Amino acid sequence: MKYPAEVLAACAACVAAFGCSSSDSRGSPEDTKPEPAKSPPESVLGPEGATPTITTIFEPARKNLFSATALALNPDAPSELWALVRQVPSGLPCTENDPRGCAALEGQVAIIEDPAGDDPGSTIKKDPNAWHFMRRPTSISFGQEETFGTCGEARTDNYEDETVDYAGPVLWDSDPSIFAIQPPGKNGSHIDMLHNSPYCMGIAHETKNVYWAFNGTRGSLDRYDFVQPHEVGGEDHSDGQLLRYADGEVKRSPEIPSHMVFDPEDGSLYVADTGNQRVARLDTKSGTEGGTVPTNDPIQVHSAMVGATLDDFVAKGELDAPSGIALHDGAIFVTDNSTSVIHAYDRQGKELRSLDTGLPAGSLAGIAVSDDGVVYLADLATGAVMRLDFP
Repeated sequence: MKYPAEVLAACAACVAAFGCSSSDSRGSPEDTKPEPAKSPPESVLGPEGATPTITTIFEPARKNLFSATALALNPDAPSELWALVRQVPSGLPCTENDPRGCAALEGQVAIIEDPAGDDPGSTIKKDPNAWHFMRRPTSISFGQEETFGTCGEARTDNYEDETVDYAGPVLWDSDPSIFAIQPPGKNGSHIDMLHNSPYCMGIAHETKNVYWAFNGTRGSLDRYDFVQPHEVGGEDHSDGQLLRYADGEVKRSPEIPSHMVFDPEDGSLYVADTGNQRVARLDTKSGTEGGTVPTNDPIQVHSAMVGATLDDFVAKGELDAPSGIALHDGAIFVTDNSTSVIHAYDRQGKELRSLDTGLPAGSLAGIAVSDDGVVYLADLATGAVMRLDFP
Protein backbone atom coordinates (compact mmCIF):
# COMPACT_ATOMS: atom_id res chain seq x y z
CA MET A 1 0.00 0.00 0.00
CA LYS A 2 1.18 3.49 -0.83
CA TYR A 3 0.62 6.22 1.75
CA PRO A 4 -0.07 9.89 0.97
CA ALA A 5 2.93 12.17 1.18
CA GLU A 6 1.51 14.03 4.19
CA VAL A 7 1.26 10.73 6.15
CA LEU A 8 4.86 9.82 5.37
CA ALA A 9 5.97 13.31 6.41
CA ALA A 10 4.09 13.00 9.69
CA CYS A 11 5.71 9.64 10.38
CA ALA A 12 9.15 11.08 9.68
CA ALA A 13 8.42 13.88 12.12
CA CYS A 14 7.38 11.32 14.71
CA VAL A 15 10.66 9.41 14.31
CA ALA A 16 12.67 12.61 14.64
CA ALA A 17 10.80 13.79 17.70
CA PHE A 18 10.11 10.62 19.62
CA GLY A 19 12.26 7.85 18.19
CA CYS A 20 9.30 5.74 17.15
CA SER A 21 9.82 3.05 14.55
CA SER A 22 7.85 0.69 12.36
CA SER A 23 8.28 -1.99 15.02
CA ASP A 24 6.90 0.21 17.83
CA SER A 25 4.70 3.08 16.66
CA ARG A 26 3.97 3.94 20.28
CA GLY A 27 7.61 4.72 20.99
CA SER A 28 8.52 7.49 23.37
CA PRO A 29 11.86 8.80 24.64
CA GLU A 30 11.44 6.63 27.75
CA ASP A 31 10.54 3.51 25.78
CA THR A 32 13.46 3.74 23.37
CA LYS A 33 16.16 5.06 25.68
CA PRO A 34 19.04 2.52 25.66
CA GLU A 35 20.05 0.85 28.89
CA PRO A 36 23.19 2.33 30.47
CA ALA A 37 26.33 0.46 29.48
CA LYS A 38 27.64 -1.81 32.20
CA SER A 39 30.95 -0.90 33.73
CA PRO A 40 33.77 -3.25 32.68
CA PRO A 41 34.02 -4.95 36.08
CA GLU A 42 30.29 -5.68 36.18
CA SER A 43 30.17 -6.94 32.63
CA VAL A 44 33.13 -9.23 33.33
CA LEU A 45 32.81 -10.18 37.01
CA GLY A 46 29.02 -10.12 37.13
CA PRO A 47 26.72 -8.02 39.31
CA GLU A 48 27.90 -7.19 42.82
CA GLY A 49 27.43 -10.24 45.02
CA ALA A 50 26.81 -12.63 42.13
CA THR A 51 28.26 -16.12 42.41
CA PRO A 52 29.56 -17.52 39.13
CA THR A 53 29.48 -21.09 38.01
CA ILE A 54 33.03 -22.23 37.33
CA THR A 55 32.95 -24.43 34.25
CA THR A 56 35.94 -26.60 33.39
CA ILE A 57 36.51 -26.43 29.64
CA PHE A 58 39.81 -28.31 29.54
CA GLU A 59 41.73 -30.62 31.82
CA PRO A 60 44.85 -32.71 31.17
CA ALA A 61 44.62 -36.46 30.91
CA ARG A 62 46.36 -36.86 34.27
CA LYS A 63 44.96 -34.24 36.59
CA ASN A 64 47.13 -32.74 39.32
CA LEU A 65 50.31 -33.71 37.47
CA PHE A 66 50.16 -30.63 35.27
CA SER A 67 49.94 -26.88 35.71
CA ALA A 68 48.08 -24.54 33.36
CA THR A 69 50.15 -21.38 33.49
CA ALA A 70 48.93 -19.00 30.81
CA LEU A 71 46.06 -18.26 28.42
CA ALA A 72 45.62 -16.23 25.25
CA LEU A 73 42.75 -15.85 22.81
CA ASN A 74 43.90 -16.23 19.21
CA PRO A 75 43.01 -12.99 17.36
CA ASP A 76 43.35 -14.77 14.01
CA ALA A 77 40.97 -17.54 15.06
CA PRO A 78 38.44 -16.04 17.49
CA SER A 79 37.03 -19.44 18.40
CA GLU A 80 40.39 -20.61 19.82
CA LEU A 81 41.74 -20.21 23.36
CA TRP A 82 45.38 -21.26 23.74
CA ALA A 83 46.66 -22.57 27.07
CA LEU A 84 50.22 -23.37 28.13
CA VAL A 85 50.50 -26.55 30.16
CA ARG A 86 53.55 -27.97 31.91
CA GLN A 87 54.15 -30.95 34.16
CA VAL A 88 54.59 -30.22 37.84
CA PRO A 89 58.14 -30.75 39.11
CA SER A 90 58.75 -34.38 39.93
CA GLY A 91 61.31 -33.77 42.63
CA LEU A 92 63.63 -36.25 40.99
CA PRO A 93 67.12 -35.28 39.82
CA CYS A 94 67.25 -34.32 36.17
CA THR A 95 69.95 -36.52 34.67
CA GLU A 96 70.37 -38.24 31.36
CA ASN A 97 70.05 -41.68 32.98
CA ASP A 98 66.90 -40.78 34.92
CA PRO A 99 64.67 -38.89 32.49
CA ARG A 100 61.69 -38.91 34.89
CA GLY A 101 63.18 -35.91 36.61
CA CYS A 102 63.46 -34.12 33.27
CA ALA A 103 59.93 -34.73 32.08
CA ALA A 104 58.69 -31.69 33.97
CA LEU A 105 60.92 -29.45 31.91
CA GLU A 106 58.92 -29.63 28.69
CA GLY A 107 55.64 -27.87 27.97
CA GLN A 108 52.81 -28.14 25.50
CA VAL A 109 49.95 -26.06 24.13
CA ALA A 110 46.30 -26.96 24.52
CA ILE A 111 44.23 -25.30 21.79
CA ILE A 112 40.64 -25.13 23.06
CA GLU A 113 38.03 -24.80 20.35
CA ASP A 114 34.76 -22.93 21.03
CA PRO A 115 35.69 -22.15 24.66
CA ALA A 116 32.43 -20.24 25.24
CA GLY A 117 30.27 -23.05 23.90
CA ASP A 118 28.47 -25.92 25.60
CA ASP A 119 30.96 -28.57 24.50
CA PRO A 120 34.47 -27.16 23.91
CA GLY A 121 37.00 -29.42 22.22
CA SER A 122 40.77 -29.35 22.50
CA THR A 123 43.89 -30.28 20.60
CA ILE A 124 47.29 -30.79 22.24
CA LYS A 125 50.35 -29.62 20.32
CA LYS A 126 53.98 -29.98 21.31
CA ASP A 127 56.99 -28.61 19.50
CA PRO A 128 59.49 -31.26 18.35
CA ASN A 129 62.18 -29.52 20.41
CA ALA A 130 60.01 -28.45 23.33
CA TRP A 131 63.01 -29.41 25.50
CA HIS A 132 64.54 -26.07 24.50
CA PHE A 133 61.86 -23.86 22.94
CA MET A 134 58.91 -24.70 25.22
CA ARG A 135 60.81 -25.44 28.41
CA ARG A 136 58.80 -24.89 31.63
CA PRO A 137 56.51 -22.36 29.87
CA THR A 138 55.00 -19.57 31.93
CA SER A 139 53.47 -17.15 29.44
CA ILE A 140 52.05 -16.59 25.98
CA SER A 141 51.12 -13.46 24.02
CA PHE A 142 49.79 -13.20 20.49
CA GLY A 143 51.41 -10.70 18.16
CA GLN A 144 50.78 -9.75 14.55
CA GLU A 145 50.08 -11.79 11.43
CA GLU A 146 49.59 -15.22 13.03
CA THR A 147 52.56 -14.98 15.38
CA PHE A 148 52.86 -15.40 19.13
CA GLY A 149 55.57 -15.33 21.75
CA THR A 150 56.28 -17.55 24.74
CA CYS A 151 58.89 -17.81 27.43
CA GLY A 152 59.60 -20.16 30.29
CA GLU A 153 60.95 -20.65 33.78
CA ALA A 154 64.25 -22.16 32.73
CA ARG A 155 67.92 -21.28 32.56
CA THR A 156 69.06 -23.36 29.65
CA ASP A 157 68.35 -26.41 27.54
CA ASN A 158 71.01 -28.33 29.43
CA TYR A 159 70.46 -30.11 32.72
CA GLU A 160 69.64 -27.91 35.66
CA ASP A 161 72.83 -28.70 37.53
CA GLU A 162 74.78 -26.88 34.81
CA THR A 163 75.07 -23.20 35.66
CA VAL A 164 74.43 -21.90 32.16
CA ASP A 165 72.01 -19.07 31.44
CA TYR A 166 70.74 -19.54 27.90
CA ALA A 167 66.98 -19.05 27.80
CA GLY A 168 64.59 -16.33 26.73
CA PRO A 169 61.55 -15.48 24.61
CA VAL A 170 60.59 -17.54 21.58
CA LEU A 171 58.62 -16.40 18.52
CA TRP A 172 56.23 -18.81 16.78
CA ASP A 173 53.89 -19.01 13.81
CA SER A 174 50.36 -20.02 14.85
CA ASP A 175 49.56 -21.51 11.43
CA PRO A 176 48.60 -25.15 12.20
CA SER A 177 50.61 -26.31 9.22
CA ILE A 178 53.73 -24.76 10.80
CA PHE A 179 53.46 -24.75 14.59
CA ALA A 180 54.70 -27.98 16.20
CA ILE A 181 55.60 -29.47 12.79
CA GLN A 182 59.24 -30.45 12.34
CA PRO A 183 60.76 -29.16 9.07
CA PRO A 184 63.28 -31.62 7.64
CA GLY A 185 66.77 -30.92 8.94
CA LYS A 186 65.68 -27.97 11.11
CA ASN A 187 65.43 -27.33 14.83
CA GLY A 188 61.81 -27.43 15.96
CA SER A 189 59.11 -25.17 14.55
CA HIS A 190 60.08 -21.82 16.15
CA ILE A 191 60.68 -18.81 13.91
CA ASP A 192 63.00 -16.88 16.25
CA MET A 193 64.50 -16.92 19.75
CA LEU A 194 66.73 -14.72 21.89
CA HIS A 195 68.59 -16.10 24.88
CA ASN A 196 69.02 -13.35 27.44
CA SER A 197 66.14 -13.70 29.96
CA PRO A 198 66.60 -16.82 32.11
CA TYR A 199 63.71 -17.82 34.34
CA CYS A 200 61.33 -15.77 32.24
CA MET A 201 58.08 -15.41 34.17
CA GLY A 202 55.94 -13.33 31.79
CA ILE A 203 55.69 -12.02 28.24
CA ALA A 204 53.63 -9.27 26.58
CA HIS A 205 53.36 -8.16 22.96
CA GLU A 206 53.85 -4.47 22.18
CA THR A 207 53.91 -3.99 18.40
CA LYS A 208 55.18 -5.72 15.26
CA ASN A 209 57.72 -8.30 16.51
CA VAL A 210 58.41 -6.49 19.79
CA TYR A 211 57.77 -8.31 23.08
CA TRP A 212 58.45 -7.60 26.75
CA ALA A 213 59.86 -10.34 28.99
CA PHE A 214 60.00 -10.61 32.78
CA ASN A 215 63.60 -11.64 33.44
CA GLY A 216 63.45 -13.64 36.66
CA THR A 217 67.21 -13.90 37.03
CA ARG A 218 68.00 -10.20 36.70
CA GLY A 219 64.71 -8.98 38.13
CA SER A 220 64.37 -6.79 35.04
CA LEU A 221 61.91 -6.03 32.25
CA ASP A 222 63.53 -6.84 28.92
CA ARG A 223 62.23 -5.37 25.66
CA TYR A 224 63.00 -7.60 22.69
CA ASP A 225 62.63 -6.85 19.02
CA PHE A 226 62.95 -9.96 16.87
CA VAL A 227 62.92 -7.64 13.82
CA GLN A 228 62.66 -10.20 10.99
CA PRO A 229 61.88 -13.83 11.90
CA HIS A 230 64.19 -16.44 10.46
CA GLU A 231 63.05 -19.52 8.56
CA VAL A 232 61.04 -22.11 10.45
CA GLY A 233 63.47 -24.05 12.64
CA GLY A 234 66.34 -21.76 11.71
CA GLU A 235 69.07 -20.27 13.89
CA ASP A 236 69.94 -16.77 12.65
CA HIS A 237 69.23 -14.41 15.56
CA SER A 238 71.69 -11.69 14.60
CA ASP A 239 69.13 -8.96 13.86
CA GLY A 240 67.54 -9.14 17.33
CA GLN A 241 67.57 -6.24 19.75
CA LEU A 242 67.45 -6.08 23.55
CA LEU A 243 66.75 -3.11 25.82
CA ARG A 244 66.85 -3.86 29.57
CA TYR A 245 64.66 -1.78 31.88
CA ALA A 246 64.24 -1.63 35.66
CA ASP A 247 67.18 -3.93 36.36
CA GLY A 248 66.75 -5.47 39.81
CA GLU A 249 63.38 -3.82 40.46
CA VAL A 250 61.00 -6.76 39.95
CA LYS A 251 61.19 -10.13 41.67
CA ARG A 252 60.38 -13.68 40.62
CA SER A 253 58.39 -15.99 42.86
CA PRO A 254 59.40 -19.55 41.85
CA GLU A 255 56.69 -21.62 40.14
CA ILE A 256 54.18 -18.71 39.99
CA PRO A 257 53.98 -16.91 36.61
CA SER A 258 54.27 -13.12 36.63
CA HIS A 259 52.12 -12.07 33.71
CA MET A 260 52.27 -8.70 31.97
CA VAL A 261 50.11 -6.70 29.57
CA PHE A 262 50.97 -3.74 27.37
CA ASP A 263 48.48 -0.89 27.08
CA PRO A 264 48.76 0.73 23.62
CA GLU A 265 46.67 3.69 24.75
CA ASP A 266 49.49 5.27 26.74
CA GLY A 267 52.44 2.86 26.46
CA SER A 268 52.13 1.51 30.00
CA LEU A 269 53.36 -2.00 30.78
CA TYR A 270 51.44 -3.54 33.68
CA VAL A 271 53.43 -6.20 35.53
CA ALA A 272 52.31 -8.77 38.09
CA ASP A 273 55.40 -8.36 40.24
CA THR A 274 54.73 -11.52 42.21
CA GLY A 275 57.82 -11.58 44.39
CA ASN A 276 57.22 -8.00 45.52
CA GLN A 277 53.49 -8.56 46.13
CA ARG A 278 52.44 -5.69 43.90
CA VAL A 279 51.37 -4.75 40.40
CA ALA A 280 54.00 -2.47 38.87
CA ARG A 281 53.58 -0.12 35.94
CA LEU A 282 56.43 0.79 33.62
CA ASP A 283 56.31 3.93 31.51
CA THR A 284 57.83 2.41 28.38
CA LYS A 285 58.35 5.85 26.87
CA SER A 286 60.72 6.83 29.67
CA GLY A 287 64.41 6.00 30.12
CA THR A 288 67.58 6.53 28.11
CA GLU A 289 70.32 4.20 26.95
CA GLY A 290 73.13 3.89 29.49
CA GLY A 291 75.64 1.37 28.23
CA THR A 292 75.44 -2.24 27.13
CA VAL A 293 74.38 -5.45 28.85
CA PRO A 294 75.89 -8.91 28.28
CA THR A 295 74.27 -11.01 25.56
CA ASN A 296 74.30 -14.64 24.51
CA ASP A 297 73.32 -13.76 20.95
CA PRO A 298 75.35 -12.03 18.21
CA ILE A 299 73.03 -9.01 18.25
CA GLN A 300 74.17 -5.45 17.70
CA VAL A 301 71.75 -3.76 20.11
CA HIS A 302 71.84 -4.89 23.75
CA SER A 303 71.52 -1.81 25.93
CA ALA A 304 70.73 -0.94 29.52
CA MET A 305 67.94 1.61 29.87
CA VAL A 306 68.35 3.94 32.84
CA GLY A 307 65.99 6.46 34.40
CA ALA A 308 62.80 4.68 33.34
CA THR A 309 59.74 5.20 35.53
CA LEU A 310 58.51 2.08 37.31
CA ASP A 311 55.88 2.78 39.94
CA ASP A 312 53.38 0.93 42.09
CA PHE A 313 50.10 0.49 40.27
CA VAL A 314 48.86 -1.67 43.15
CA ALA A 315 50.99 -1.10 46.22
CA LYS A 316 53.08 -3.78 47.86
CA GLY A 317 51.10 -5.91 50.28
CA GLU A 318 47.64 -5.19 48.89
CA LEU A 319 47.88 -8.48 46.99
CA ASP A 320 49.51 -11.67 48.26
CA ALA A 321 50.77 -13.21 45.02
CA PRO A 322 49.59 -11.40 41.86
CA SER A 323 49.99 -13.64 38.84
CA GLY A 324 47.55 -13.31 35.91
CA ILE A 325 46.79 -9.94 34.36
CA ALA A 326 44.50 -8.82 31.54
CA LEU A 327 43.33 -5.52 30.07
CA HIS A 328 39.70 -5.29 28.97
CA ASP A 329 37.62 -2.24 28.12
CA GLY A 330 39.76 0.11 30.17
CA ALA A 331 39.98 -2.08 33.28
CA ILE A 332 42.93 -4.15 34.49
CA PHE A 333 42.07 -7.58 35.89
CA VAL A 334 44.54 -9.34 38.21
CA THR A 335 44.44 -12.83 39.70
CA ASP A 336 45.94 -13.48 43.12
CA ASN A 337 47.45 -16.95 43.23
CA SER A 338 47.52 -17.04 47.01
CA THR A 339 43.88 -16.10 47.62
CA SER A 340 42.20 -17.16 44.33
CA VAL A 341 40.54 -13.74 44.15
CA ILE A 342 40.20 -11.71 40.93
CA HIS A 343 40.63 -7.95 41.32
CA ALA A 344 39.59 -5.23 38.84
CA TYR A 345 41.20 -1.77 38.72
CA ASP A 346 40.79 1.34 36.66
CA ARG A 347 43.81 2.87 34.92
CA GLN A 348 44.50 5.05 37.97
CA GLY A 349 44.92 1.98 40.16
CA LYS A 350 41.60 2.36 41.98
CA GLU A 351 40.05 -0.99 42.81
CA LEU A 352 36.64 -1.29 41.19
CA ARG A 353 35.60 -4.81 42.10
CA SER A 354 36.86 -8.11 43.40
CA LEU A 355 35.53 -11.62 43.01
CA ASP A 356 36.40 -14.55 45.25
CA THR A 357 36.30 -17.62 43.02
CA GLY A 358 36.23 -19.97 46.00
CA LEU A 359 38.99 -22.07 44.44
CA PRO A 360 41.75 -23.48 46.66
CA ALA A 361 44.72 -21.29 47.44
CA GLY A 362 47.40 -21.61 44.77
CA SER A 363 44.94 -22.14 41.92
CA LEU A 364 44.88 -18.99 39.81
CA ALA A 365 47.54 -18.08 37.28
CA GLY A 366 46.80 -16.72 33.80
CA ILE A 367 43.58 -14.90 32.95
CA ALA A 368 42.07 -14.04 29.56
CA VAL A 369 38.98 -11.93 28.87
CA SER A 370 37.21 -12.19 25.52
CA ASP A 371 35.91 -9.18 23.63
CA ASP A 372 32.41 -9.89 24.92
CA GLY A 373 33.59 -10.12 28.54
CA VAL A 374 33.88 -13.87 29.16
CA VAL A 375 36.59 -14.70 31.72
CA TYR A 376 38.89 -17.70 31.33
CA LEU A 377 41.26 -18.87 34.07
CA ALA A 378 44.32 -21.12 34.15
CA ASP A 379 44.54 -23.45 37.14
CA LEU A 380 48.12 -23.75 38.32
CA ALA A 381 47.20 -26.50 40.76
CA THR A 382 45.39 -28.97 38.48
CA GLY A 383 46.25 -28.02 34.91
CA ALA A 384 42.61 -27.23 34.13
CA VAL A 385 41.26 -24.25 32.17
CA MET A 386 38.05 -22.77 33.53
CA ARG A 387 35.35 -20.33 32.44
CA LEU A 388 33.24 -18.06 34.64
CA ASP A 389 29.52 -18.32 33.88
CA PHE A 390 26.96 -16.02 35.48
CA PRO A 391 23.21 -16.63 35.77
